[in-house]
Amino acid sequence: MDTLDGYRQIIRAVLTPYTHLVYANVDVRNLAAFDADTDQYVILSEGWNGQRHHHGCLIHIEIRHGKVWVQRDGTEDGIATELVAAGIPEADIVLGFQEPSVRPHTGFAVV
Repeated sequence: MDTLDGYRQIIRAVLTPYTHLVYANVDVRNLAAFDADTDQYVILSEGWNGQRHHHGCLIHIEIRHGKVWVQRDGTEDGIATELVAAGIPEADIVLGFQEPSVRPHTGFAVV
């Protein structure tokens, strides 16, 4: 298995459990949208909080030019930490939601 195929499998394995989250105080479900053709991996949240409709992106990861870009991270502990624990080196993860001037101080890849 090549590196990118390995990254794709790791991303799916790390993100899939987020589709099983149950929230205690809102009626929201998480849905996975994975597209291996474009290397886009998204967890969407949809549901109701009282009379207010909730629809948003919890996590967005993409693979671009061989790097794993975390574009959106709505988790409490940080999805990048989970990706590292699952086997993706910090040097191949870009925190895309951070300003480029901040990235050198994150410990992750700088692009």
